[in-house]
Amino acid sequence: MVGSVYTLIPPLIVILMVIATKKILLSISSGIVASALLLNQLQPTDTAKDIVSTAVGIFYDGKTVNTDNILLILFILGLGIITAFIEKNGGTVGFARWAQKHVKNAAMAQMVAVVLGILIFIDDYFNALTVGEVSRSLTDKYKVSREKLAYLIDSTSAPVCSICPLSSWGAYIIALYAVLLPPTAAPLNQFISTIPYNFYAIFALGVVIFSAGFNINVGKMNDVASIYRKAAQSRKDEGMVQKEGEEKASDLVVPILLLAFVSMAMMYVTGFVKAESFNIFQILENASTYLALFIGCLTALAYCGVRYYRLHGHHPLKVAKEGVRAVAGATMALLFAWVLIDMISAMETGTFLSGLIVKYAVPAVMLPFLLFVLSSVMALATGFSWGVFGIMLPISVQMTQALGMQDQMVFCCLGAVLSGSVFGDHCSPISDTTILSSAGAQCNHVDHVVSQMPYALYSGMIAALGFLVIGFTENLYLALGIQVVLLIVTILLFRISGSGNRVKRVKNRRVAASM
Repeated sequence: MVGSVYTLIPPLIVILMVIATKKILLSISSGIVASALLLNQLQPTDTAKDIVSTAVGIFYDGKTVNTDNILLILFILGLGIITAFIEKNGGTVGFARWAQKHVKNAAMAQMVAVVLGILIFIDDYFNALTVGEVSRSLTDKYKVSREKLAYLIDSTSAPVCSICPLSSWGAYIIALYAVLLPPTAAPLNQFISTIPYNFYAIFALGVVIFSAGFNINVGKMNDVASIYRKAAQSRKDEGMVQKEGEEKASDLVVPILLLAFVSMAMMYVTGFVKAESFNIFQILENASTYLALFIGCLTALAYCGVRYYRLHGHHPLKVAKEGVRAVAGATMALLFAWVLIDMISAMETGTFLSGLIVKYAVPAVMLPFLLFVLSSVMALATGFSWGVFGIMLPISVQMTQALGMQDQMVFCCLGAVLSGSVFGDHCSPISDTTILSSAGAQCNHVDHVVSQMPYALYSGMIAALGFLVIGFTENLYLALGIQVVLLIVTILLFRISGSGNRVKRVKNRRVAASM
C-alpha cells in the first residue's frame, strides 16, 4: 500500500472529518489510525505499536533526542505564559489605549497586523506567534474577529518567508538550490530569480493587504465577523490588572521586543559559531533557530515574571499555569499533526503524486501549471510544505533539464513548486503553520481553516492562471499584468458590492425608525 493510491486515504479522512465534526484532534487522530492501519496491513497490534513508536519518535528516535521539536514545544508554552503575564500586568489594556491615539478604525488595526507580519520575516513560527501576541488587543478593540486576525497572520508568515532570502525558509531553499542547480550562478542569485515566479506568495500578500485595508470579509469570515462584533459588545475584561489608569503599553511592548531582539541575536550567534563566517546567508543556514527562540522566550518570561511580582506581590506560578492551559489545545494539535505527517511521509504519498507527472508525458507548456497543482495537493495532504520542497524541487529540475527548458522557465517551474507548496499548506488543516496561526490569534482552528479558505482559493486561482499564461507565452510581464488586473477588478467589485450593502442597511434602518 506504500507509494500507491491508497496513501491518499488518510489525508482525505482528515479533511472530511474536519468538515463533518469541526474537531481537529479527533480528525487528525482518525488520520493517524488510518495511516498506521495501512502501513501495517490492517494488523491491530502492529498498528498500535507503530502509533506509539512514531509519537515517541517525535522527541526521541532511539539514538538521539530531537531537541528542535522539544524546544519548539517549550517556546509555544512559554509564549502562552508570556501572554498571560502581559494581560495580568495590564499590557494589553495599556497598548489598546495607546493605539486609540494612532489607530482610528478596524482597517487600520488590521493593517498594523499585516505590516508586522511582513516586517517579522525571520521565521514563520516566530512570525505567527509574535504578530498574534502584539495584534490581538488592537484588533479586539476594533471588533475584528480572531479568525480574521488568524488569516492576516497566516498570509503574512509563510508567503513572506518563502520570498525572503533572510529567513529560515530562504536559507533552506537556497541550500536545496546549491545541490540541485548547475553552479552557473550563486544559489542566492538563483533564489532571487525565482521570486517573481512565486505567484501565490505575491498575490496572497496582495489579497491580504486589500482585505485588511478595505476591511473585506467574505463567506464564513463575514459570518464570524458579525458574531464577533455582537459578542464584543458584551465582553468584559475579567483579568486582574493594575489600578485603573496605570496600565502601560510598555508591559506588552518590552516583552515582545526582548523576545524578538534576543532571539535574532542568538540566531546570529549560533549560526556564526557553526558557519565560522560573517556571511549572513551561511549564518542563517547554520543558525539553531529553535534554541534561539527558546532563549529569547526565557528572557521575556523572566522580565514578565519579575514585573508581575513587583506590581502585584503574588507568586507568578498561578499565572504560568493559566498561560499553559491557554495554548494546550494548539500544542496538542501540533503534536498530533507531527505524528500524522511522519506517517504520511512513511507511506510515500508525495512520491506517488510526483510519479504521476513522470508517468504521463507532460507537455512543456503545461509543466508550470501542473507542478503548481501537484505541489498544492501534496502540501494539502501532508501539511508540510518543506517536505514538498524536498520532493518536488528535484523533480522539477530534472524535468526542466530533460525538456531542455531555458533558464527563465526553469525558475518559473521552481516558483510553481514554491507557490503550490505554500498554497496547499494554507488550505491544510494539519499544517503546523496554520495551527500556529490559530494559536497566535487564539481562535478555533477549524473556524480559521474554513474562514480563510475563500481568500486562499482566490489567491491560488490567480496563481494558477499566471502559470497557465506563462507556460504558453513564456512572458512573465504578461502573466503578472493579467493577475494584477484580475486582482484589482475583483477588489473594486467587492468595494462596490460592499457600498451597496451599506446603503441598503442605512435605508432599512431609516424605514424601521420611521415606522
